[in-house]
Amino acid sequence: MDFLTLSELFLMVCLIIYMLASVKIAARRTTGSALAGVAGFTISSAVVLTMVSSLTGIDFCRDIAFAILILSPVGTIAAAYVLGGGDL
Repeated sequence: MDFLTLSELFLMVCLIIYMLASVKIAARRTTGSALAGVAGFTISSAVVLTMVSSLTGIDFCRDIAFAILILSPVGTIAAAYVLGGGDL
């Protein structure tokens, strides 16, 4: 294994640890921390999926990561709108 592959695997492990920390942040009772935790989880999972795509050659992981990154802000805006008292 070359240095680039090892560094990508190390980054994936670090991002998985960050995903676990984001779940802990999202489990708090306040709305702001929940939205921040979910945003951190989605960004790190999209980066991990993109790295899996580059390491293994599985192309649909990159498409799933792109869909996660596009739909995550839409869900955040919808949740903020509903919590603000609006209807979907």
